[in-house]
Amino acid sequence: MQVSVPASPLRSLLWSLLGLTLIAIGLLLAQPLGPEGRFALKMIPHHAQAVELARIFERRTADENLRYFALDVAQTQQAQMAQMRGWLPWWRQLTVSFERPSPQVAAAMGMASPQEIAELLALQGRAAETRFLQLMIRHHQGALPMIEQGLAEVKTEGLPRGLIEAMGQSQAGEIQTMERWLTERGGEKLPFDPSAMPDHGH
Repeated sequence: MQVSVPASPLRSLLWSLLGLTLIAIGLLLAQPLGPEGRFALKMIPHHAQAVELARIFERRTADENLRYFALDVAQTQQAQMAQMRGWLPWWRQLTVSFERPSPQVAAAMGMASPQEIAELLALQGRAAETRFLQLMIRHHQGALPMIEQGLAEVKTEGLPRGLIEAMGQSQAGEIQTMERWLTERGGEKLPFDPSAMPDHGH
């Protein structure tokens, strides 16, 4: 004859806590992102590539102005990424580094392809300078429509809107500076078509 053993109170409590935890996680995952979070979710990976390009390039030029510019881009955008992470729920903060746009979306955002990054890695000196400027100009051009959309959606005055405004001002000014440097090196801007930019609602 088989005798059933009742579950211990501790085991019941543990199962109840696990169930409540799963419910809480489910509620968090179901929460829609606000406009600040939606902006951060698309801009953080975009910023991450700008940092990558700048770090690659700063070891490939002897031009002090360009090296300082690349260092400034990397430091500024890393700091902005840290601020934008705070606009995301904790579980998005853990996963955003692994979220990458598709090749089509990345191209519409002005991002460099893996092949273009490999090309930059293979260059030195003036050739690297020209390629970096081409890639970073297009990269900044891709950020401007996202910044415009972010300002249209983030209405409340405060840190998020102020940071987005600062991004727009700095990147527009940097485009002009980089265009001048590119012209001095006899380079031409890369073609850029932002028309395929998707709606990044999440």
